[in-house]
Amino acid sequence: MTYKDFVKETICNLSEPVFEELKQLLLGEYISFSIIDRENVTKDILAEKVCDYFCILEIKTGKAFDKHIESYMSDLDSIVGPHIAKTPQAKKGDKTPIVDSRPRSRKYYDKVITTKGVKNPSLTQLVDYSRIMMCLYTAAIKNRDNPIDNFDYASKCLAPVSIVDAMKSEEISIVHTRLKKKRFDMKDLYSDDVCTLILSILILFSIINEKVEGETDHE
Repeated sequence: MTYKDFVKETICNLSEPVFEELKQLLLGEYISFSIIDRENVTKDILAEKVCDYFCILEIKTGKAFDKHIESYMSDLDSIVGPHIAKTPQAKKGDKTPIVDSRPRSRKYYDKVITTKGVKNPSLTQLVDYSRIMMCLYTAAIKNRDNPIDNFDYASKCLAPVSIVDAMKSEEISIVHTRLKKKRFDMKDLYSDDVCTLILSILILFSIINEKVEGETDHE
């Protein structure tokens, strides 16, 4: 999947209401125009500008688009994985028949995480991975420090602004100190960290668009 294919399948297929919501979140901080007013930015214009971003990103980082997709998937796992409830361990000497005792969140996580190892995943695989991970992350945001046992898989639970704000607020510890720093460094626009946020925004609205277009949530 090239970045042109990705942009075409995400931005260009959005309904007008969803596209307008996308512009509100994407334009300004991540993608900007010097001579075109926001209200005059069409799907084609934005798609071209986002393609320009990914082109420059590849040049500046020396990494192909598929490698940035890999980074995106790993980044999602790094902020979601630690929140998933662990499978209860059987007590020593317990002869109860073995059943799948994994929490519902763990079952979904274990199933979808295998996609992270797929080389150059299709857009369908990427969206399916993102949907489950974003729904799990939404549950983590609501539960704060509590492990996630259950979660809402419906796309209607996804709020892009809240999700992206939470991602930008994520912190990690600095090695050998008690200090923390932001998980996603926003200083360099053309970086893996900012690319992950842009990909998150585009994929989130693509998922929401499917619901708007009449998709039924399935488990």
